[in-house]
Amino acid sequence: MKKPIHFFFILTFLFSIGVFCYLSNKTVFGGDPDKKNPSSAKETNTLTWHKYDKGLAKAKKEKKHVLVDFYTNWCGWCKRMDKNTYEDEEVKKLLNESYVTIKVNAESKEEVQVDGQKMTEKDLARKFSVRSYPTIWFLKHSSDRIAPYYGYADAQNFLKVLTFIKNDLYDKMSFEEYLKNQDKSKDEKKK
Repeated sequence: MKKPIHFFFILTFLFSIGVFCYLSNKTVFGGDPDKKNPSSAKETNTLTWHKYDKGLAKAKKEKKHVLVDFYTNWCGWCKRMDKNTYEDEEVKKLLNESYVTIKVNAESKEEVQVDGQKMTEKDLARKFSVRSYPTIWFLKHSSDRIAPYYGYADAQNFLKVLTFIKNDLYDKMSFEEYLKNQDKSKDEKKK
């Protein structure tokens, strides 16, 4: 009688370990079950987010455009953009090549240097007239403002915005004109 009870407890224990490993996305031996051979895994870019003052200094030094992402901790669309858009490989590649990325928590009391004076990130969001989240401001490397982008953008649409800003097309045409030109180019290529 004791053997079936012991066998039952051992099976229950092993099942519990299996469930724990599955839920924590780990195997018993420490690997990730969804990843194939690590040597064959595709290299991924990582996106580095800077504080406002440090990011502006870096952009000025490297002569790159600036993307300032204003967010809040409770913003579901901000989290979705972090997960889906900013984790897209093409988006990360373009941002790493042509932009300095900055995150600003619009409700934070953490201080940053702005034009030689200290202010909170919350005050900085007010200075940029941020009222909804996410709001993304694009700046020149000199920290002059280019334009805001309001709300969530999927990776495909965000790539269009990033390319438009990266190529300084905002000085030559509106974003709507740019999109129309892109559509015309696609139509011509099909013919």
